[in-house]
Amino acid sequence: MKENNKNIGFIGAGNLARHTIQGLKDSYKIYAFDPIEAKEIVKLGVTYVPLDELCEISDVIFLTIKPNKTEEILSKIKNLIGTKLIISFIAGISLEKLNSQLKSSNNIIRAMPTLGVSKGISPIAICSNCEIDKNEGLGILNKLGRCLEIEESKFDAFTSIFGAGPAYISYLANLLSEIAKSNGFDNPEPWIGDLLGGTFEMHKSDESPSFNDIKSMVASKGGVTEAALNKIESSGIEDILKFAIEEAINKSKKLGES
Repeated sequence: MKENNKNIGFIGAGNLARHTIQGLKDSYKIYAFDPIEAKEIVKLGVTYVPLDELCEISDVIFLTIKPNKTEEILSKIKNLIGTKLIISFIAGISLEKLNSQLKSSNNIIRAMPTLGVSKGISPIAICSNCEIDKNEGLGILNKLGRCLEIEESKFDAFTSIFGAGPAYISYLANLLSEIAKSNGFDNPEPWIGDLLGGTFEMHKSDESPSFNDIKSMVASKGGVTEAALNKIESSGIEDILKFAIEEAINKSKKLGES
């Protein structure tokens, strides 16, 4: 039995929508519109419906579409949503643009999560022209993670650092896994997962060491970890990573300008 009698609609049912649905499916009846019906979404108890029907029966509507589909979709729903709450997860699309295309100014929350929403442990940046603390949308988003109200000017950076963060961390984890395989370990991924989980548990322990503190704890003076870190740092990888993420921030800004 659902905790809430609200209907939640998702326009767009890709990876982010699927993870969000996983975080909400036990509390709400969920509907979706997408040209392709995914078996993984249906297995979560989601009902696919036409776009106009979704707008009619949903109390709250999530926009989980690609930025390049924004204008097309919003033009179709602008006369169908009335005063219903809209929560946009669309990367790079500003409140101003959403309000302009939907002809609304007081029922939209712009938010940016990570895939951790499926477990309720995502940082979620939010901003809105409505009073968020008095809005039912905050209660919904709080089921998905920790909401952080930020200035909209910081959204591109949040998207590129935190929204994309699981990909960066997984890139490093995969690299460690490949190195382990090349050194004779057949299935190192579960161990890498334990490393990530253990580091997280250490970070959130009562002592709350910073990530830099944890690095120093592991890298004893003159040891193998220190040697590896010195090589990594001397290679210039820090500058490469910073440059890459700045590129992502600029890409996010361009999405909003197009």
